[in-house]
Amino acid sequence: MVKAVAVLTSSEGVKGTVNFNQEGDGPTTVTGSVSGLKPGLHGFHVHALGDTTNGCMSTGPHFNPAGKEHGAPADENRHAGDLGNITAGDDGTATFTIIDGQIPLTGPNSIVGRAVVVHSDPDDLGKGGHELSKTTGNAGGRVACGVIGLQGDSLVHKSKDAIGKFPPKTTRVTVDLPPSKLDLGFSKSHLPQGFARSGRDS
Repeated sequence: MVKAVAVLTSSEGVKGTVNFNQEGDGPTTVTGSVSGLKPGLHGFHVHALGDTTNGCMSTGPHFNPAGKEHGAPADENRHAGDLGNITAGDDGTATFTIIDGQIPLTGPNSIVGRAVVVHSDPDDLGKGGHELSKTTGNAGGRVACGVIGLQGDSLVHKSKDAIGKFPPKTTRVTVDLPPSKLDLGFSKSHLPQGFARSGRDS
């Protein structure tokens, strides 16, 4: 299993943690908790860039490798990063689980290194008739974001996959020799007939 995590921060008091898990080539399971939100629906998307140098604004547009229109998670015509809405309760906290097949953690379309963004307003899922419906879902400003990074368990998993690909452990064999046999120096008596040492003894 490959695992990733994003720690969400903002200048508006919104914070949270989002975890991503993928088994093999199966769908990715997204679980998280975000607090400090106003009650109600909030657009929740994977954005193309893992750049937060200008806050959440520098994370770019929705992750959209296929060049499609914005839509709902169940739509065929949707951005890969369109994960719909999360719902905050009266306490301002949204706790959620999302299972999605278009946000892999490995391969050419991996979302690792990109960003997850929570928006201020509901995502209309491309069906609101607003001029922004087909691009952003008219979900309003970006109130929190975090860069998606691999977790350590993923590296351990890959290391375990490599077990068995190396030669078996070599067994060390010790042979006891008389001290006279351990002398690595040379003398004329040790050299075959016809050979001479270089230097003073030659």
